[in-house]
Amino acid sequence: MEKRRIKDYWNLGTAIGFCTAVGIMLGALFQNVVTGLYIGAGVGVVLGAISVNKKSKEKQTADHTGDVA
Repeated sequence: MEKRRIKDYWNLGTAIGFCTAVGIMLGALFQNVVTGLYIGAGVGVVLGAISVNKKSKEKQTADHTGDVA
């Protein structure tokens, strides 16, 4: 069984879900859950979009060079 990296599991949905969960926890800590939810979801969308864009660029580069990603 080969080891898989976190990069293999990370996508837009997991970024939004993870960052929203962290935002809710921070919002509960600071007693403003709704704001934490919105901030967490917003950060998740941005991080997810950046990671998906980076992953697609790496895949295109690997396809052009003949490497197996």
